[in-house]
Amino acid sequence: MLPNVRSILCAVILVFSANLLFAQDISGPFKKRLYDADILFEEGSYLRALAVYDSLWDVRSGDVYLQYKTGASMVFQSTGREKAYDILKDLRGSTDYPDATFYMARAKHFLYQFNDAINLYNEYLEKSKVSGLRRIETLRLIENCKNGIELMERKMALTLEILTPPSNPQNSQYSPVIDPDGEHLYYTNRGPDSKGELMNDQTKKTFVGSYYEDIFVADHEGGDDQFNFGEGRSISDKINTSDRHEASMSLSYDKKWMYIYLSGDNAEEDIYVSENLGDTAWSAPQKIKGGVNTPHYEGHAFLAPDNRTLYFSSDKPGGLGGRDIYTAILREDGSYGNISNLGPKINTEFNEDSPFMYSNGSSFYFASESHGSMGGYDMFYVKYDSAAKDWQEVINLGYPINTTDDDRFYYITKDGDWGYFSSARASGENLHDIYRIQPGTFERLNVLVLLVGTVYIDDIPSSAIAKIMDFKTGDVLATLVADSVTGEFVYSLLPGHKYKISLLADGFPPKVEIVDVPPMKEGVLRIEHRFDFYTNGYVSGKGIQKQLDSLAIPVEPVDAVCDVDPDREDLTDEEIASGCYFRVQVGAYRNPGNFKYDFLRSVGEVEIKGYDDGITRFLMGPKFTKRSEADKLRMKCIAAGEWDAWITVRR
Repeated sequence: MLPNVRSILCAVILVFSANLLFAQDISGPFKKRLYDADILFEEGSYLRALAVYDSLWDVRSGDVYLQYKTGASMVFQSTGREKAYDILKDLRGSTDYPDATFYMARAKHFLYQFNDAINLYNEYLEKSKVSGLRRIETLRLIENCKNGIELMERKMALTLEILTPPSNPQNSQYSPVIDPDGEHLYYTNRGPDSKGELMNDQTKKTFVGSYYEDIFVADHEGGDDQFNFGEGRSISDKINTSDRHEASMSLSYDKKWMYIYLSGDNAEEDIYVSENLGDTAWSAPQKIKGGVNTPHYEGHAFLAPDNRTLYFSSDKPGGLGGRDIYTAILREDGSYGNISNLGPKINTEFNEDSPFMYSNGSSFYFASESHGSMGGYDMFYVKYDSAAKDWQEVINLGYPINTTDDDRFYYITKDGDWGYFSSARASGENLHDIYRIQPGTFERLNVLVLLVGTVYIDDIPSSAIAKIMDFKTGDVLATLVADSVTGEFVYSLLPGHKYKISLLADGFPPKVEIVDVPPMKEGVLRIEHRFDFYTNGYVSGKGIQKQLDSLAIPVEPVDAVCDVDPDREDLTDEEIASGCYFRVQVGAYRNPGNFKYDFLRSVGEVEIKGYDDGITRFLMGPKFTKRSEADKLRMKCIAAGEWDAWITVRR
């Protein structure tokens, strides 16, 4: 039998710490605290280790080892990365602490300073002669940075909101699950509010251990705001215990079953199911039947809308690498069989996890450390083509949904209005919070209207404060500051909504504009508007005439061009004879010179057509008689970086 890896690690740390400190005449309690901090650091509990290292460094301010460990730990604190870089830079190139350069690179990476991070990663590889797993990790992080550069170039102007409550700084909250009626939010809680004490791998109470996971539930507190959840509480003593992990994974669309992850002293890392007994009452979990669970890790599971297909993750042998996503089919006897790997379009040599199939049965979401991640787990979208019986292109959901920290467990309400997920962006390390975004589905995320405003004072781009307000309620949705150099600010609006935009420039009375955004089914409409302020006596050839009559650019309805529902699959012979075809549209502008589309030529030809409404459309050829064929081209455009791609019917 191989020796216990944790025991070997502890022994190495103890010897290293003892050799370091015995010569320095350090007290026993000091040594014990340093030993505990080193254990926490090696286990990845960086923030808890930081609290100890920082306090010890206060006592021995000249200790280089404590300087190194404080800086390296602080890299994983979301608010401490610039300070971490400053702490570590004195150790750059040190032969005693060669990994200082690595952690400096990590700090830059987390701060989205990707080019600086790449240079530091390469310097670390060259000077430290690192090999093995750390070299593989560093090369992978360089690829993450390259992906990040590309993703930030096509970032979406979205607003994310953290759920507080139930999110709080004392506990880690993740894996959100919304019941179909939106009345309850189930999630996994890990921290002081969980049952049980801090436990090590041998389930002994210890300062350097971890809390168990429990399943919590928060109730919707009424009103129209789906964001309005109360404080969370333990779901049930039937489910949560003090000697094992219980984590929420998903609810079946009929609300009958909750899928739960259990592990602990008397339970392997397996998938269980609990039956709904009414409201938030659930039965004691039972291990699902069939061949899904193995002696290896089986984790996040989701039952598809057909109530037959179970998606789950596992690191069992025979996969493509790390955790893979599999399917299993529910049989008549209640067991699961016909287990199959989703294959190389989804699974990679790295980890894939947290599968979710939307209620339409074709839009699939999952988390991956590959597929163009900018760091850790990113969340991805892929559509299943039922006609071809295959998956289309996998697409990164992009920034700001994904970050350089871990982002996963995407879950969408049944109606698609909201998307929920968990992210470590606010705290760093593995301390997650729950976020929401509207709308939730990838398709509807791509019908957002981007307001691109530019502020001018006497025809010179200038800074100003822009308040985006809901027209009906007057609620301030966002307060933005126009860039002092370009005068630009960007915000995303929802189709079919009305907004009030208030601009406040220094020395001028407020300027208010109304925008009534037209309904849209697909695509992104970019509204570009110039906000002019003039001092007394200033005369401008450009500024006197209003640039736009209103923010709401009149969009020509599809049925005014061709009386065809763009969601249909086929066109009739008569419609085709009249010149109507499914087209992929990638832009609609009053000022077409502002649209940069050269990069799309690798996907296909771009046709530029002007219409009587004064809006120029950018269409991708060819013309299609089937919507599914047009959708394949649309997905290629999105994968190439053009999120503003949707399907219309035009002559």
